[in-house]
Amino acid sequence: MRTLYRLIGVLMVAAGCLGAVACTWALIDPSIITGAGGSWAAHAPSPRWRAAFGLVFSIALVLFGSGRLRHRRLP
Repeated sequence: MRTLYRLIGVLMVAAGCLGAVACTWALIDPSIITGAGGSWAAHAPSPRWRAAFGLVFSIALVLFGSGRLRHRRLP
C-alpha cells in the first residue's frame, strides 16, 4: 500500500509540474487558451485569470504530491 501511495505522489508531482509549465506559458501568451463558446462564454473569466488559477492549482498539486501540504499521518 505504501508503494501505491508513493506512485500516486510521484504522478501528482509530475502532473503538477507539467500543469505549472503550461499555465506559466498561458500567463505569458493567453491566446493559447481558447474560449469554450456557448451560453457560458459571457460569464467566463479572462484567460489570464484561468491561467493564474491553474498555476495555483498546479503548485498545490506538486506540494500535496511531495507530502509538504498533507496532514501528518496518524500512527
